[in-house]
Amino acid sequence: MWLFGTGVALGATESDGFSVRSEGLIPVEPKPDDLLDRFKFAIGSYLVSDFNSTVSYTDTDLGAGVGINPSQALGLDFEQSVLRIQGYYRFTKAQALTYSWYSINSTGSKTLDEQIEWGDVTIPIGANVQSEFDYDIYKLGYLWTFYHNNKVNLSIGAGLHVTRFKVGLNASATNPPGSSVQDVDFTAPLPVVSLDLGYNITPKWKLGLLTQMFAMSMNEWQGSYRYTTLTVEYRAWEHVALGVGLDGNSLNVKRTSGSEEFKLNQDLAGGMVYIAAYF
Repeated sequence: MWLFGTGVALGATESDGFSVRSEGLIPVEPKPDDLLDRFKFAIGSYLVSDFNSTVSYTDTDLGAGVGINPSQALGLDFEQSVLRIQGYYRFTKAQALTYSWYSINSTGSKTLDEQIEWGDVTIPIGANVQSEFDYDIYKLGYLWTFYHNNKVNLSIGAGLHVTRFKVGLNASATNPPGSSVQDVDFTAPLPVVSLDLGYNITPKWKLGLLTQMFAMSMNEWQGSYRYTTLTVEYRAWEHVALGVGLDGNSLNVKRTSGSEEFKLNQDLAGGMVYIAAYF
């Protein structure tokens, strides 16, 4: 029970979030370290609203080849809702490991209204093509917090953006006749640098902004990548938050292996809703 009138609040301690002063009951400002959670696990739905992609797989000894848009050429649908997992583990007050995963998959069947060149095979107009497209994203990163107070948390870091990309085509007719269409399946571990901002609007509302990028040319790989995500979270309970966000990325990758050349140019954007657990 609180007793007022004497200028002293009985039973209040700083651990309760209050301090006893001669002028009465005064809230205690939390220390910056009290605002850092050690572990975050978030799971939710990522709604892909914009997916523009051009992919080509060519034999450079035969020519340059032409890129195709999988949605238009193969009848694939990428505007879908997919499972997404992300979070972090803070192993010191200033250092954390981050992680993220989601997967976009589509299958389709279409009678071609345009010719497709794929590797050393040509699929003619009028051929029926069964297609499968798998796009998996894994992210693992390191963040170092260089500025932190009760309102703002600023971090920089580096990590890996791992893209697993698979395209499978099965055509009813090919040129040369009877030729099989080769599947493409590769995993590209690409380095990224990161800048992360966390801003506590109120004790329960938090704004987050993360941006990542890279550009590289190494061995058989060339590529560039840009990614930005903006989130708003409401801390509904002590260890549980509800969040919404928007994000988008642009990926351009080329892999050359002997006479084979694979190119992927992709722009992706969407929104997400999620629930996060903090410990």
